[in-house]
Amino acid sequence: MSRPEKPFTTPRRGDSKTFQITINCSSGLPWKVCREWRRRSFQDLPDALIQFRNPKTKAAAEAGAFALIEYLKKKLEEGAAQRVRIEDITVGNWAKKFIDIETSPRTGRNASKNRPYSLGTLDTYKTYYNAHIKNDPLAELLMSEVDEDDITAFTNRLSVKKLKTGNLAGGSRTFAGTVIFLRMVFREYQRKHKRWYNPFQDLDPPGLNSVPWDAMEEDEFLKLFMPGVLQDTMELAVCACMFLSGLRRAEIAALKPDWRILHNYYLRILLFDTRTNTKDMGDSSSPRRVQV
Repeated sequence: MSRPEKPFTTPRRGDSKTFQITINCSSGLPWKVCREWRRRSFQDLPDALIQFRNPKTKAAAEAGAFALIEYLKKKLEEGAAQRVRIEDITVGNWAKKFIDIETSPRTGRNASKNRPYSLGTLDTYKTYYNAHIKNDPLAELLMSEVDEDDITAFTNRLSVKKLKTGNLAGGSRTFAGTVIFLRMVFREYQRKHKRWYNPFQDLDPPGLNSVPWDAMEEDEFLKLFMPGVLQDTMELAVCACMFLSGLRRAEIAALKPDWRILHNYYLRILLFDTRTNTKDMGDSSSPRRVQV
């Protein structure tokens, strides 16, 4: 006859040799309460159970677990079993805070380090949110109710989603960037709610194979300006664009046709972000011109 299942587990960590506690739903406690006590240290036990905070043996750890369950059941009757009141906000509304510098929880913390938020980074976050998170079923769930299954379901949907190129998102920089952004969003929520269980906690971050930039060597670049190499004004303009703006070969090749038009022997090569006067290739309202 098999032994009855215990309403908890008390594994011992291999590194610190200390015990952890996980309470399961067979204890009779609500799943929200059980989730708050998943892989938790005995040092997190309430003050009323201070005598159980440092178990040296398996038997002592189990005794502490039984005492904690009884304590939580008593608190449940009093309406205070959940040790932390968690903000009732959906995943979509919480993630939306991070795409605006005025509402992002990271703005003040970055500023305190003298590292103001990059508007380019916010634009990237906004793209991830609008394209892949805003209309996903995950966005409708409450942060307090999301579990690991919800996250894996989201990554599954995202991985088979088709990008504009027709390729699947799985394995792409878009997939990695979206998941990394969402991991950051959940990590910030956990920073605010210390006792909340982060469903990303036991999931590995996506890998991203970076390709080294194909930079032109100095000798290779100087050869472009040797006599007879550049045949017309447009070729000279494009090379001037490369030299004066630092554009890479791939960026030069990706220039749109209307960006190559000469106006009175001027070429629009580099554009500005009107918000910060920083360089930006995405807006043609304030071009920087180079005479050729």
